[in-house]
Amino acid sequence: MAYSIDNGVTYQPYSDGAIMSASSAKAHFRDPYVFFNKETKKMTMYLAEDDKIGVYTSGDGKNFNYVGATPLNSGALNGKDLGLIECPNLKTMCDTTTGTTKTVMFFGANGYNYGQTSGSYYMVGHLDDGSDYYASNYFQTSDNTNILSIGWLGNWGYSCKKIVDANNEQSYKLGSLSLAHQLNLTKVNGEYTMASSLVKPYDSLTKTVKDTINTSQLFKDNDGYYQLLDTQRWTSQNFYLQMTNKKKGTVCGNIHLSFKQKDSTVDLNYNADTGYYTVTRQTKNIADSDANTEYNKKFVEQSGVVNPNVFKLHVYTDKTSVEFEFENSGRTYSLLKYSTEENLLFNIETDSENDLFYSMSNIDNK
Repeated sequence: MAYSIDNGVTYQPYSDGAIMSASSAKAHFRDPYVFFNKETKKMTMYLAEDDKIGVYTSGDGKNFNYVGATPLNSGALNGKDLGLIECPNLKTMCDTTTGTTKTVMFFGANGYNYGQTSGSYYMVGHLDDGSDYYASNYFQTSDNTNILSIGWLGNWGYSCKKIVDANNEQSYKLGSLSLAHQLNLTKVNGEYTMASSLVKPYDSLTKTVKDTINTSQLFKDNDGYYQLLDTQRWTSQNFYLQMTNKKKGTVCGNIHLSFKQKDSTVDLNYNADTGYYTVTRQTKNIADSDANTEYNKKFVEQSGVVNPNVFKLHVYTDKTSVEFEFENSGRTYSLLKYSTEENLLFNIETDSENDLFYSMSNIDNK
């Protein structure tokens, strides 16, 4: 425990040692989330303990007593096994449509049994569909209508293995951070769900290029695809894509996005007829065969967007990450990327008569 007397600018340790210790060196006992409980007038702590979240209470913030646990194992989740639980967090949120207030539990868990890696979850579903959005932090607005969340883009299956830099020397950077995600509670078909959208860095966008590409002016290649765009950009990039289909009325068929660098590739294949999309990636910067196998896994997710009149997709990418937002669906996908290259080759193609409007901007972090 540490405290601050200058409004959080600096902190001092309360004592030389921990105020609590695990029952053994091997016990899972981590990621405390502490808050003041206005109803009990005491401090409440949620603590990650293997497949459950331990609940503790304290009258002075120094001495905590165990009062129970919230199990998150297969027995409590109707057979769903999410493995090791980490980073618990409790927030009160207001559904702006109905005015209903609900308490939401967020936590980190593992989706290995369901074709996913580690991720961030809440009690009624999955927070971000991405393969690396983990160990999230949550910041609540004063009116409880939404939450800002920032995740660690990493995975212990490869982030802690031998990662090499441009000089082929080992890098000790364990992943990256996501963009801020805005979370809103909403009721869909009688059940509460969390809608996620990216907080866009509009103030950092420079050198914007816009254009419209019509498939009526193109011919399909030997693979049956219209090549809509094939361009080189700086690695830190914002892409905004809108697609329509004048011939069929709704966007249909397959849309393929490719992000290529000399040492890294990320591909997204979206099927407008089903709403499902597939994400694959590769990198030359993981010098460990087992870690490469884990990193190269294919992930299939549901976008929530099926044959839309207008397909809208936001993409943000740099050397360390790629994040997608399917506009108006409440779905995002965040993943870690390993690259040392300054330039990015971006390609987009479709096998149906889907026309493209695009906007590309550099993300100037300075």
